Amino acid sequence: MRRSLLSLSILAGLLTGCGGGSSDSAVETLPSGTEPPTSNPTTVVKSGVITGFGSVYIDGKRYTTNTTTITVNGNAGAAIDALKVGMKIQLTSDDDDDENSNDASATSITYDSDVGGIIQSIDRSAGQIQIAGVTMVYDDLTHFIGTSVTTLNVGDRIEASGYAMADGSFYATYVELENDLPESEPQHITGVISELETTAQTFFIGSMQVDYSQAVPEGELANALQVKLEGVITNNVFVASELEVRNSRFEEQDDIAEAEVEGVITAVDAAAQTLEIYGQTYAYNNATQFEYGAAENLAPGVVVELNLAFNNGEQTVTKIEFKQLSVTDGKLKGMITALDNEAGSFTVNNTVFYVNTQTRFEDDNDQYIALNSLQLNDLVEVVYQVEAGQNIVLRLEREDDNEYYEESEVEGYLAAFTENSVTLSGLTIAMSVDAVYLLDDRRVTLAEFIAALVNGVKLEVRGNYDANGSFIANKFELERQGGDSEDGDDDNSDDGSDDNDDGQDNHDTTTDTYVEIEGRISAVSADNRFTVNGYEVDISAASELELNERRVSAAEFMAAISVGTIVEVEGSLNEVGVLLAREAEIETSDDNSESDDD
Repeated sequence: MRRSLLSLSILAGLLTGCGGGSSDSAVETLPSGTEPPTSNPTTVVKSGVITGFGSVYIDGKRYTTNTTTITVNGNAGAAIDALKVGMKIQLTSDDDDDENSNDASATSITYDSDVGGIIQSIDRSAGQIQIAGVTMVYDDLTHFIGTSVTTLNVGDRIEASGYAMADGSFYATYVELENDLPESEPQHITGVISELETTAQTFFIGSMQVDYSQAVPEGELANALQVKLEGVITNNVFVASELEVRNSRFEEQDDIAEAEVEGVITAVDAAAQTLEIYGQTYAYNNATQFEYGAAENLAPGVVVELNLAFNNGEQTVTKIEFKQLSVTDGKLKGMITALDNEAGSFTVNNTVFYVNTQTRFEDDNDQYIALNSLQLNDLVEVVYQVEAGQNIVLRLEREDDNEYYEESEVEGYLAAFTENSVTLSGLTIAMSVDAVYLLDDRRVTLAEFIAALVNGVKLEVRGNYDANGSFIANKFELERQGGDSEDGDDDNSDDGSDDNDDGQDNHDTTTDTYVEIEGRISAVSADNRFTVNGYEVDISAASELELNERRVSAAEFMAAISVGTIVEVEGSLNEVGVLLAREAEIETSDDNSESDDD
């Protein structure tokens, strides 16, 4: 699957690793100078993604919360049930941060959402959401609360938590539906400053220009710093009413003994032994330990975690850990048929899965779920990683019937295949000519897809379970190592023949990259074309078109749309970049023709 705006190596470094020392821990960037402690400091400051409850688990470590002060979006005194798995929090503890200790207690927990606003567009083929002018990336480890990848729509209001990336995009670890908030509620974004102009009082976060002339910055601005903004979008410019620099969390605290900093390196000076994370400088030395890499591997764009110690008025980088690629080896849904609490395992689809302290547990009705609260016949979604021959669970979600039968994906390594089926993640899935087949992001025929299969390749299959428990697939995707370079020119002509093979598209031009998007129409032409999310979309008599869940002709479909209408489109780009619609759908029963102020 494409990740056009984000380096996979950087993104993957922020994902949870299971075993091998990988972690989900991250702390807001610290200032380079911190006042010396007054006496025997014991406070440990951590930040990262909540992985579970029963108190709070962060970085695979449990912290009791009996006397913890919890602050959520600026509101102190919140209850622990205001926290959710996937939220990125800051935690302080006065206990020894010994990884082997099981009785650490949190003195304070603070959660402050990073992104909140109205969805402008969704690119499901790329795993990206445009919100308040920022490209937000999601994946299999992102927790969706009150919604899902398939049910989320343009016009929905969401809140998100995660990490600002160096390219201006945002990686979401947690997304929650917030449609109950009033339309007048300001939007907010978090990102990395570029192209700062202090005279004009503007800068960019990614491709979104920010005007901060109406805001009083909380902290000194500079390129590469991480900031949080609140405001509105006017004429495609984010006009900030509030602006916070997110790099000075511990300036006035003098009792910190240890802290962690994780983020993207923005600059390195090997001679001076310094590096910058989000524009903040840190010095390392010959005594600094390195894990999963060495000093020569430090470079802009690399994700690292720094361990900091504060002693005698000095801040010391004691260790630099390179965040390793956290490969997600599979994803599936199924029913639990066996449980072994002592071994820390359960069985789904005749496959055994193991949990550990890094596993993220989620339940829409009970956030305090753990392995010992699961039962036989529970319906679950599992995201896992293979380590030393064992399937280690990265994320486990217990689902109700409605959620379980929604459209979803199965991912895994191909164990067997025939002319009409594939077996992966313990599940055998039938293949039909009516499904979409993608090879290196390009539409191909079923025969071409099968010809490219070999056991051991990783597949993604989209579909849903029926009432009989069979997984009915509508899309199969294989991305080979080497990508499009292996296709060559012949695949272009083959893709064209596929248009007639499955009866869906009858265009006389060749097809190319597959696209699945949702957004507001920005222009309508008289020749069965319209523009959405920057794509020119071409519909034809062969396109499957729906209006309020009713099949309609191209003429009826075009008569029902106008600028501002929300539309979902699936199709392939032709050789000149026009999106040839295989399917398109609009809902006019909702008032979706009114454009947001974006």
